[in-house]
Amino acid sequence: MGITHRTWQEWESFFEQRSYRRLPALEQDLDYSALPTSLARSLAIFQLGESGGGTIVAQSFCNSLPGLDDHFGTSMAYFVEEEHRHANILAMCVRLLGGKLIRDNWTAKLFVFARRLIGLRLKVVVLLAAEVVGLCYYHLLAVHLPRSRLRDQLLDIVDDERSHLYFHCDFLRAQTASRFKKRVFVAVWRSVMVCAALVVAIDHRNAIKELEIGLKPVLARWRTYSRLAETLVVADSQAVCPKARELPTN
Repeated sequence: MGITHRTWQEWESFFEQRSYRRLPALEQDLDYSALPTSLARSLAIFQLGESGGGTIVAQSFCNSLPGLDDHFGTSMAYFVEEEHRHANILAMCVRLLGGKLIRDNWTAKLFVFARRLIGLRLKVVVLLAAEVVGLCYYHLLAVHLPRSRLRDQLLDIVDDERSHLYFHCDFLRAQTASRFKKRVFVAVWRSVMVCAALVVAIDHRNAIKELEIGLKPVLARWRTYSRLAETLVVADSQAVCPKARELPTN
């Protein structure tokens, strides 16, 4: 993305322009039988997680939080549509790998429970944590796969997730104007990220092990994005712009 912060009208325009993208044609371009079956299972878990988000759209239109307008609600609706597009792509990837989609998983239940239990601000914190998870995990999966359409689609999703991270950080930045609110955000954010790290380490341990990714690079990349998201929310504009204009890509 070319700038660090956008107005809600700019976000609406940004997402609208991307809403016309067609689903890719994922064909059997390689023999994926050598890849571990845990990869398909892992992507199926993420596919389930990318499929929700309907209630947050209504909540985005009907709220009294500072700094929001109808453009924010429309932007959130486009964001959810983009997440559903990811779910469709991941479903294609799972089938390409010979796996099966799942309808139920404890990870998805945990995230859904958290989003329904809390207000819009904390819901977006949970969504931001999910974006960090996606950015880290999809990229690490892709670089451990052979060159293929499957790899390309995972990297395309990573690019989308970078935009989503900025979108959620802009929202949270508008809700943390005071020092007290910034401190509360940091405490909540770090707690949520620790929980999310544990969830991924447990739920996706087989794919991480069998693809020989290793937990060390996962956690290193995790810390990079987690700290960057925190900086985008709580730091002064002058401190953010020169350092966080672009997210790391490797």
